[in-house]
Amino acid sequence: MHKIMLFGTTTVTVDGREVSGPALGGAKPRQVLELLALADGAPVTKDRLVEMVWGDDAPASAVPTLESYVCVVRRAIGGPAGGRDSVVQTTSAGYRLDTSRVLVDRSECLALLAGSAGAPAADAVGMVQEALALAQAPLLASENRSAWADRERDLVTARLAEACCAVAARALADQDVPAATELARRAVELAPFDERAATVRMSALEAAGRRAEALRCYLDLRRRLVDELGVEPGAQARAHYLRLLTGPGQEVLETPSRTEIAALLELLRETLGRVPGLDPAPVDRALGRVATHALALL
Repeated sequence: MHKIMLFGTTTVTVDGREVSGPALGGAKPRQVLELLALADGAPVTKDRLVEMVWGDDAPASAVPTLESYVCVVRRAIGGPAGGRDSVVQTTSAGYRLDTSRVLVDRSECLALLAGSAGAPAADAVGMVQEALALAQAPLLASENRSAWADRERDLVTARLAEACCAVAARALADQDVPAATELARRAVELAPFDERAATVRMSALEAAGRRAEALRCYLDLRRRLVDELGVEPGAQARAHYLRLLTGPGQEVLETPSRTEIAALLELLRETLGRVPGLDPAPVDRALGRVATHALALL
């Protein structure tokens, strides 16, 4: 059984032997292997491989050169150059990987994420955690100048973030607060502008008794949205933030920590800073006095 690792440096493991870097035959043979691995066993035409490997700079000899690259890959990963018994199989128009004899970590990762959607919450948590473990290193780290690699990285990151967010919400409903908190944190890391991910994380942090961090989560989200996209958080995130400020129902809130007070004051300052014509200097002085009094009470 062959294993192709696309997370991190592209590496092929064959019978305990690892093949990577120059041993794969160079940049373009490696790219051919990566493109076949991304296809999940579907045939990839020679024309498509030429387009992806060379772009607009394909030479007149691109197809025969591609065929020689496939021979190089076959030899590098321990198969005959002719391909009859190789895991890189020839089709009527191109090539495909024999997925009955090859495991690709990226495919394993996506399969786990897809399976988590229909699994019980506890099983789904484990599946997403396993997918995250596979994806610890950057996808296609060997390719830093290929548009197709960038698109693939964006796709896998989006699916990881979506699964982390969805399963975190299910874990929270199942009262597995530690798992919900961790998966929601990863969702926000993967999709920092996703308001749903931030809102789920706020809920998980609140359930864990970490109200100050929940408030900080909103503040961080708002800063990213305002500074980089020029928009304010949506109604759901704002409503969650306001509920955190006022507390659950009519219950008396526990004594706030210094971190929580600092977060509240910073949020208040940013809110006041958006009022047209308001001089920030007296606002800062007033908030400074409030902070001094509040901290003195702790």
